[in-house]
Amino acid sequence: MATAWPGDELLPAPSWTVTHAVTIQASPEDVWPWLAQLGQGRGGFYSFERLENLIGCRMANTDRVLAEHQDPTAAGQIRLHPQAALPVALVEPGRDLVLADSGPPARQQRVTEGLWSFHLRPTPEGTTRLVERLSFRAGSTWPEKLFTSPALIEPISFVMSQEMLRNITALAGTAHRTSERTTMTGKTTSTQVRRWSELSSGQQTAVLTLASLQVSLAVAAWTDLAFRPAEQVNGRKASWAAVIAVNLVGPTLYFLRGIRR
Repeated sequence: MATAWPGDELLPAPSWTVTHAVTIQASPEDVWPWLAQLGQGRGGFYSFERLENLIGCRMANTDRVLAEHQDPTAAGQIRLHPQAALPVALVEPGRDLVLADSGPPARQQRVTEGLWSFHLRPTPEGTTRLVERLSFRAGSTWPEKLFTSPALIEPISFVMSQEMLRNITALAGTAHRTSERTTMTGKTTSTQVRRWSELSSGQQTAVLTLASLQVSLAVAAWTDLAFRPAEQVNGRKASWAAVIAVNLVGPTLYFLRGIRR
């Protein structure tokens, strides 16, 4: 597979990049509808919904293609939480979806600080390779370096991404096998949402570790926000208090964007 992907030019010198990938027994055309509707208030992220909702994401994962949410370009942004979203930077239907955090409009230099992208490529065997990439440019202060450290983010990203990719694989593959369709408009398919008791001990440990990390990150950010003077915060403190609730993304955005330099 390629080592460079569409959207990489938006962040030409990331501090680090992590890539996850899976092979799906379906064509890119069968997989794309599930990517196109990603987002809070749309199709969800096909991951640990209950865990996401414990921290206020109000996530609802769907098990069907939603015709009204098939145009990421028209949406303009993909919400991670009711109070936080990533702008849609690039869309190539059936191939690429790139979300980019480009910083506040007031910046003199608009430099993308983070990318989350998805790429679909057909294989000679008739399957599809789904590649997910996450890139960050670390900040200069120790809180920024801490909250964008791969040692911290990658384990969390791996757990959530593994569940997301597993469920997309099942949804797209099931839809392909059952309908052999060229379009799909709301037909229900089987899902991979599992109960706690159905997870392996390793998965349960990973989820609990993830939850602990998310709580620790949020507490650190909320504490900093509470004691930081309002004039040192970009925007309203009340708004940042809500954004911080967005699992890993909220605290990271606060330390990268919320503190006035």
